[in-house]
Amino acid sequence: MPYVVGTAGHVDHGKSALIQALTGTDPDRLAEEKARGMTIDLGFAWTTLPSGREVGFVDVPGHERFVHNMLAGVGGVGCALFVVDASEGWRPQSAEHLAILDLLGIPAGVVALTKVDLVDEATRDRVAAEVAGRLEGTTLDGAAVVPTAAPSGLGVDALAAALDAALDGLAEPPDRGRPRLPVDRVFTMRGSGTVVTGTLSGGTLRADGEAELLPAGRRVRVRGLQGHGRPLAEATPARRLAVNLAAVATDQVARGDVLVLPGQWAATTTADCRLRCLAAAPAPLRGRGAYLVYAGAAETPARLQPLDAAEVRPGGDALVRLHLERPLVLDAFEPLVLRDSGRDETVGGGLVLDPFPPAPVRGTAARVRRTEELEAREAGGLPGLLERVIAERGVVALTDLPRLAALAPDRLPAALAATSSVVRSRTLAWTRDAWEAAAAATVEAVERQHRADPSAPGLPAQAARAAALAPAGRRAGPGPNRSAASGTEVVAPGPGWPAAAGTEVVEALVADGRLVADGPALRSPGYGVRLDPAQRALLGRVESALGEAGVGLLGEAALRELGADRKATALLVRLGVLVAVAPGGYLGSSTLEAAVATLRRSFPGGRPFAATEAREALGTTRRTAIPLLEHLDRTGVTVRTGDLRRLV
Repeated sequence: MPYVVGTAGHVDHGKSALIQALTGTDPDRLAEEKARGMTIDLGFAWTTLPSGREVGFVDVPGHERFVHNMLAGVGGVGCALFVVDASEGWRPQSAEHLAILDLLGIPAGVVALTKVDLVDEATRDRVAAEVAGRLEGTTLDGAAVVPTAAPSGLGVDALAAALDAALDGLAEPPDRGRPRLPVDRVFTMRGSGTVVTGTLSGGTLRADGEAELLPAGRRVRVRGLQGHGRPLAEATPARRLAVNLAAVATDQVARGDVLVLPGQWAATTTADCRLRCLAAAPAPLRGRGAYLVYAGAAETPARLQPLDAAEVRPGGDALVRLHLERPLVLDAFEPLVLRDSGRDETVGGGLVLDPFPPAPVRGTAARVRRTEELEAREAGGLPGLLERVIAERGVVALTDLPRLAALAPDRLPAALAATSSVVRSRTLAWTRDAWEAAAAATVEAVERQHRADPSAPGLPAQAARAAALAPAGRRAGPGPNRSAASGTEVVAPGPGWPAAAGTEVVEALVADGRLVADGPALRSPGYGVRLDPAQRALLGRVESALGEAGVGLLGEAALRELGADRKATALLVRLGVLVAVAPGGYLGSSTLEAAVATLRRSFPGGRPFAATEAREALGTTRRTAIPLLEHLDRTGVTVRTGDLRRLV
């Protein structure tokens, strides 16, 4: 298993010389670096430690003017090689580099005390003790301190052994099925084209596969992989890689871009974090400050929005929303570093808790709720992230869940199956409470419609879908409105629930038999239209009139004389008492059945007949016969050919 070690320390303390002594490779590759004898940009080398473990080194510049380059290289390392010159001792960039390593949570490290051949033993021991004291309370607390002198090779073997011992304590880098390679270098290789380098994390990357460069979203093909000077068919996490890309020019890629698999990651311009202000910071972190955020190999200006405190005081921490000027590709629980762009110094950093916050935070109640959600995320960590994402939103589209919960899409089904508190509908994942609330709201809306209008067939489907979204609306806070379709009061959905939520609740309730779809309306099982005394009296008058009319149309005027307005007429049609055979013209359903039976007796065996023959057989007028026959054509009882018809 390969590992990546990053150097750190003050300028001219011997980091590059030490890497050359360990690996045989000079990591300073730029002509300007060699001319000035000072590392300016990132350098890379590799070696095999005494245990047989392969190690890649990222050598970073130590000068304060190049901290941004240092930050681009240390984001993905698992172990630090912290370098302090025994003749100079602890210096300003020693302190800043240590603060950065601590903010990034680098879990292991070794201190190389360099140039010990230039000092006496007492000075060496004093500087070693000072360094050990400076490391107390940081992630490098207790790291081995190894005296070295690179030109003579003094202590180089002991340093290699100490690195082996430090790496022994590291857990194997996780493969979460979501590879990510922050690009820290871009160049052109003759005969190959565009090559990018970086430290791989999160998953396996394979040669000859499709990939995506974010934040631009540019699709590329991985033409080849190389690690430690050897071609690779695939690369696993925590390996330094050079990736040869096809379908992209060198000037279309830049440091800070991220190479990922298509559809697995997305860039963001907002992130909720736990930020820590360094104890040595000159001022609290405030919303009015000008800051630069560093994550992976990228940097961007950012504005802070404190969530649970007005400011973050030196030595303290708080929950903060970052508003990023340029999009970054962030992972949940990823460390980041914050620098004051005016003072050009590191002032804090922290942990990304949510790279995709669900909604703007306005007002005290919203800040309190968001604070509670983020504290729950911290407590649950990555294993509990899926449940927290769904709990915060109530319902989430399955297509969005991998991105929000930091999961590979192919691992989502198993993760959902292992989560008993989640309910799945066709395209959504719900908390059980949200699902049950949406279902109950829908059933209640249908029952309320039955009580309000017993003669109606049920609640229109559109109103039922809106009722399912009512719990989201109550959580988000918008006021109620009235459905134009049904006249029933519903609540506008909140911003966090997908539009499909209402549809899928209704589908499930119908499939479970808790509701019945009756045409365009939904009703409770066993519900039937109930008529009041006035409606029953009207029904009697209409049935009597139908009996007297024979095969004759009742028009709207005649129905109004009987006391049937448009709503009552529509009710009689729903009840099957009337059949609309033409606009404004109705027959009784029993009359229509009898008319069809008469035609079948009169024209057996499918014998064609004309309209006049049908009128004579039915004993009615042309005013009734023509609309009746056209209705039979539309409903498939008869087929017309020219002026003749036949019964099907």
